[in-house]
Amino acid sequence: MKTLFSLLFSLLFCVGYAQVVTPGTGISYTFQNLASAYPAAINSPSEGHYTLTQSLTISAGDTLMLDASTQEIFCNNTLTITINGCLFCEPRTDTLVFTSNTSNCNGDFYDIRIDNASACSFADILFEYGNSILILQSDAAFDRCEFRFFSQPSIKYMDANPVIENCFFHDNRQAAISSAANVTGAPVIRNNIFYHNVLNNANQPQINLGPGTPNDTIKIEDNHIEGSVSMSGGIAIANLMNVSQTNAIIRGNTIVNNRYGYTQNGSNIYALIENNIIRDNNLETNPMNGGSGISIYGSDTTCAAKIRRNLISGNLWGITAINKHRIDMGTANDYGYNCILDNENEGITYALYNNATSNIDAIGNYWGSSDTIEVEDVIFHHADNSIYGIVNYMPILETDPDILAIPEEEPLHVSIMPNPACSGYVVIHNPIGEPLFCELYSLAGQSLYAGWCIGTQRVVGTGHLPNGLYLLKTTCGTRSRTFKVVVNN
Repeated sequence: MKTLFSLLFSLLFCVGYAQVVTPGTGISYTFQNLASAYPAAINSPSEGHYTLTQSLTISAGDTLMLDASTQEIFCNNTLTITINGCLFCEPRTDTLVFTSNTSNCNGDFYDIRIDNASACSFADILFEYGNSILILQSDAAFDRCEFRFFSQPSIKYMDANPVIENCFFHDNRQAAISSAANVTGAPVIRNNIFYHNVLNNANQPQINLGPGTPNDTIKIEDNHIEGSVSMSGGIAIANLMNVSQTNAIIRGNTIVNNRYGYTQNGSNIYALIENNIIRDNNLETNPMNGGSGISIYGSDTTCAAKIRRNLISGNLWGITAINKHRIDMGTANDYGYNCILDNENEGITYALYNNATSNIDAIGNYWGSSDTIEVEDVIFHHADNSIYGIVNYMPILETDPDILAIPEEEPLHVSIMPNPACSGYVVIHNPIGEPLFCELYSLAGQSLYAGWCIGTQRVVGTGHLPNGLYLLKTTCGTRSRTFKVVVNN
């Protein structure tokens, strides 16, 4: 009876959750190969376009190659693509689109599961209308990818160290990158744009990380993180269950217009926070619930942070230190060089609020004034309430134009060729590699193309356009440059 029950259960499972599993014999597949081998699950309505109607597993030992001829992968059901083997992307000059059959958040979204895979490398892919990409105990890298309209965190990891570079996360319902509180990981998150995520307005940051991997370092560097809804934070790292020692570098980021900038919570965390611009993170409507540029909330004094050379301005609070901590904002031999000014709520300026018994060294910073009485006014510590620790902030850094000045923006170093476009395309050359938003218009103002150039070049197809004059606008932050493009097919 047990054998019969197991057999019936297996049959029911197979019927309810039809899927394709490759044999695991060392075969390397393209989607064209898969469509030929499994026509009931994968079909190709047109060249380069593939539709999945069943879940797909690339078994250990096998490889999936996303070749340059593959233009679109369309998931027509709620399904999962599991990679137990390898996945690689061929170099390409365009973007592979990975999408599902609906533009509604309650539709048949797909999941991608990278589970004990030996190596996976994704590049030049637009992922849209998915549930989540889950990375389990695997090596995975994402470069020049775009993630939009996901219903869950776009990338989740467990016991993995993904590398995520030059990507664009926007308009997703939950966090862009996330991990659980009881798993470890040391991702590298570098040179990405996070723009208007957490649109379900839950209490989440756009980058929401749990504890780190022992003997490794979380690196969050050179990203732009911009919010739009009142409950969406910037970056959070938490080690609430004291799972492992967590080391992190938070460097060179611009964190603007969120509920808060950076928060650190728990124990056994050491973070180096340097050279960041953290401003106008003031979307929280109740200052008792958030709004800090930087918040360190320690379970004990093993929650530590070294804070250097940051501009922290326009938040509800500058830096808040809560419960227990070990914070170094500058010493006599190593000045902090932080610029902390104009952080206020309810008409009162709070540069640093030490709501803990621990002392803080904060020597060599600029606090919006070089007058000691005015500086004491914006620092809350032992002098205001004897139960709290002392902030040692003398000497004060004198007003320094190099700290306060906003540098004049240089023009965009962008060029296009060929022009006239007589080969069916125009290439946007972006030698500095700044993230550019590119828009192609007719002279009547009709939008014909819109997309991001993340990297040094982007190919825009023009072969389908009538001959004539068009406008190509490139934008980076507040800077823009518009080209006249002649199409002569």
